[in-house]
Amino acid sequence: MADHVLEALMPEIEHLVETKIAKYRLPGVALGVIRDQELAWFGGFGFADLDSGRKPDSNTIARVASVTKTFTTTAIMQLRDEGLLALEDPLVRHIPEFASAHARHDTVEGVTIRRLLTHRSGLVTESPTHGWAALNFPTREEVLDKLPETEIVIPQDLAFKYSNLAFALLGEVVYRVTGTPCTEYIHANIIEPLGLLSTVFDLTDELRPHFFVGYNPTPYQDRPERAPYAHLNGLSAAGQLHSTVKDLARWVSFQFRTDGGARHDAQVLNGRTLAEIQRPQYVESDWSAGQCLGWRATRVGDHVYHNHGGGIHGFGTQVWFNVPSKTGAVVLINMWPPHGGLELAQEVLEMVLAADEAATPLPSPPKLESTPDELQRFLGHYCAEPGIHVNIEYRGGKLCLRGHAGSAYSLHAPSELEPTHKDNEWLVRGGRASGEIAVFEFDSDGRVLSYELGAFVFKRHSLAD
Repeated sequence: MADHVLEALMPEIEHLVETKIAKYRLPGVALGVIRDQELAWFGGFGFADLDSGRKPDSNTIARVASVTKTFTTTAIMQLRDEGLLALEDPLVRHIPEFASAHARHDTVEGVTIRRLLTHRSGLVTESPTHGWAALNFPTREEVLDKLPETEIVIPQDLAFKYSNLAFALLGEVVYRVTGTPCTEYIHANIIEPLGLLSTVFDLTDELRPHFFVGYNPTPYQDRPERAPYAHLNGLSAAGQLHSTVKDLARWVSFQFRTDGGARHDAQVLNGRTLAEIQRPQYVESDWSAGQCLGWRATRVGDHVYHNHGGGIHGFGTQVWFNVPSKTGAVVLINMWPPHGGLELAQEVLEMVLAADEAATPLPSPPKLESTPDELQRFLGHYCAEPGIHVNIEYRGGKLCLRGHAGSAYSLHAPSELEPTHKDNEWLVRGGRASGEIAVFEFDSDGRVLSYELGAFVFKRHSLAD
């Protein structure tokens, strides 16, 4: 099915990317737009390899760094759903050695799985070992050996404090609970079922020819320098993954399957749990952003975008998506830190949603359906003490509770009434009383006298009131 909005935007998107490449001297950019369950558009710009002139395509592989954390989060939630851990578990329940950590604020026991997932544990950013400066990242054993020197440096829940170490330790939790290294667990339980054929923790000989060449920025010359490659070792659960725009598009598409039901095959997480992951656990004081489980939520105008970025020598990544519209964007840049360009995912996504809204046709005139005879008796104006007014109306083929005299809201309204197996009992859908039962009382002639809902009795007035 043709996507006319995207087709119309292509020249503008391509001009935007080319402008960024020229302005920020970027070697290459791979950009994809996702519509629900497909990669709807891809653009490869610049070069995947400056020496050979190879162009990036949707199967060009990049290190995606901290986007790995969204996979580790999914692994933790799978284990939670299996009853093997709880989000409120203290980390020491699964890693007893963490009891030796030093709490400058609060307690070691206050470092819970939920706080680690949301960067609210107060834990230091990195393990107190060698790493970024030496390009020699600690092994799992070295991370554990350094726990007595590991600190909680700000009060828990005080503020968002990003921590790679937090996710390394969550990877260790996966290992302790399952007996399988976290990287192997993620590959078997998430990557393979989703069919992410080029998403790996370690490049294979088969995939290596498709690898982006990563570059470091150079401030005093045009051509960037080839970036070194360092394995994250014991921090792999925080950022070791490699992937492609094609695979990350599938990853974004999965995020839209909140109605997918129980975990099975490519539905690697129960749909309700997927929705839970996307729900903000903490909101910034200005409501501009919130931290979900793994994902960040950013509010721009009337839209909320879930997102996660990644940066490691030679590679910058951004993954953004909007759940209501089931639209997302992925950008891979083979330079880190770039002078700019990673904002493309957000900018392109905003462009697409704005164009969607501009192209939305006017709603069709409503069908003026007649109210079924058996429902006529429910219609009218009702009032409960001490003066709560509500209408029962027939709208769009359903009985509804609506505000009276043009009011948009009235206690249990707006909501819908769904019939049950009893004539006098109607199930409320939506609003304050959702899931509760409205119980109607009739006179001897079958006329409605009142209904009771949420300990309020609403007496019926005449239709003319």
